[in-house]
Amino acid sequence: MKALTIRTLLIMLAAWPCLVLAQDRKIFKIKAGEYPDKVIPYADRYQFAQFTTGKAEFFDGRSSQARFNYNFIGGHVLFVDLKLDTLELIDKAILKSITVGDKQYRFDKRFGYCEVVSNYGRASLGKREVLARIGTEKGGPYGISYTASSVTTYRSYSSDQAATTKKLNANAEGVFSYRTAYYLIDNNNRFYMPTAGSVKKLYPAYKKQIELYLKENPVDFGKVQDLARLLAYCDVLTN
Repeated sequence: MKALTIRTLLIMLAAWPCLVLAQDRKIFKIKAGEYPDKVIPYADRYQFAQFTTGKAEFFDGRSSQARFNYNFIGGHVLFVDLKLDTLELIDKAILKSITVGDKQYRFDKRFGYCEVVSNYGRASLGKREVLARIGTEKGGPYGISYTASSVTTYRSYSSDQAATTKKLNANAEGVFSYRTAYYLIDNNNRFYMPTAGSVKKLYPAYKKQIELYLKENPVDFGKVQDLARLLAYCDVLTN
């Protein structure tokens, strides 16, 4: 009966469209001394075509409406005030969620803002997409540039403490592209890296069933389709 349940579930999920459409992986080169948020086009920096009315909800019961947008440079949810100044919320430590249209965002002080891709009984699946600095082009002789081979990790251009207007240093060009990471978010707004251990932590009463599922249906924890199937299966167990 258990094997039949898993097989039936997988057949059903195979017919679903991908939960997240892949975005064209554009490459942006920022010259030394330039500001990324001045060079990268608005449509590529922001998720929405314009700042859109939404609501921020806090764990202390407060809520606030404003015009929000998600900025891929650094991965921040920003808003504009009556003077049209672009600002960032300062009460992120008690932020429950920000909703803009059909999009919802959660915040974690370690990982930043994540867009909720889908909800399940005991967890949500979130994604964090940023324009990350993936390389540095150092100035060569006579103005010729070359990509530094020593860059092996992807880093967000700015942190929560850094402004998106930070200028690149004077002797190196920056290479930026979109990068996406996925997280599991429990009902208390705690974020987890997607692993077999974190899934078992979210569903502690079903560790053996989850182990069997992972053995019979290997999961790539970096792929949204695999994560969605696993969480959907866990939801079937709880029901």
